[in-house]
Amino acid sequence: MGIEIERRFLVDGRSEKPWREGTPKAISQYYLEGVSLNEGVITCNGANLANTDEVLENISTWRVRKFGEQFFLTAKGRKSGATSIEFEWEITEEVWSKLDKSNFASVMKTRYLWNNQDGLLWEIDEYEGDLSGLIIAEVELDSEDQPVQIPDWTKMELTHLRGWSNAALSTMIKDSKQN
Repeated sequence: MGIEIERRFLVDGRSEKPWREGTPKAISQYYLEGVSLNEGVITCNGANLANTDEVLENISTWRVRKFGEQFFLTAKGRKSGATSIEFEWEITEEVWSKLDKSNFASVMKTRYLWNNQDGLLWEIDEYEGDLSGLIIAEVELDSEDQPVQIPDWTKMELTHLRGWSNAALSTMIKDSKQN
């Protein structure tokens, strides 16, 4: 079972942007509905996405992501504190292309990687489209109580706040367009 421990922060984009020194990567991610697992094959809307031997229980979110030139399927469980279950499979461009993503909630963003003085790698996402102007920084940890040097350019911590996950933000945007 994969475990992800991360803290997330809102970023004030009006100040300096030291993370932009890194190489940006475009990310397109779609939140799937109708995912099923049958005899180790993960499918969505008739498309075979991946094979797995994992026992997938308590999965709340399924996502496909194009990250630069790579493609991934991710299954996530609900967060408890800063910790959640996470499984990820690399998928082919062919699988990505065959999946009809037009009705799924989505987010588009540019990701920058930034090394903090404490040695931790931060991921800073600058959102595009309907979320343009939103910037969120996150840092993955080995434990919830791991010390973290918080950069000055971060503001409110989002880790324990509902509604700030990428899945929640994408659903909010999709729902607002349908009303």
